[in-house]
Amino acid sequence: MPRLTPEQRERAVGRLSAGDDPEAVAVAFNVHLSTVYRLQQRFVNTGSTADTQRSGRPRVTTQRQDRQILRHHLRNRFHTANETARNTVGNHQRLISGQTIRRRLAGRDLQNCRPARGPVLTQRHRMARQDHINWNWRQLMAKHSVHR
Repeated sequence: MPRLTPEQRERAVGRLSAGDDPEAVAVAFNVHLSTVYRLQQRFVNTGSTADTQRSGRPRVTTQRQDRQILRHHLRNRFHTANETARNTVGNHQRLISGQTIRRRLAGRDLQNCRPARGPVLTQRHRMARQDHINWNWRQLMAKHSVHR
């Protein structure tokens, strides 16, 4: 079920205050009935429909720093997460980890990528490849010239 936006919460509380049935409000906003009851109870207790503070570890980066990480990644697609982390300082001058960078990028549906590494081709390799391509062309031309 979808999560209610702040505007929808205000409208739902307004409908409840106007005397609408909680079941009708739940159907109107496509949410579970318990969601409407919890919203009503939160409004009675706090006078607000805003989310309450949750416990948990505080984020090491601000929203502004998250945007900087995103911009840095979009400009330098092949920097690793650890390189980006070394160049980014979190709140209160704390260092952040590469995993934090990966989480911030994943939150925006992005991944940091690295260039594909392959064998280094020498001049001899390139010449052999060209000879093989030419050999295929010669075979193809010989085959078509016989049929004419």
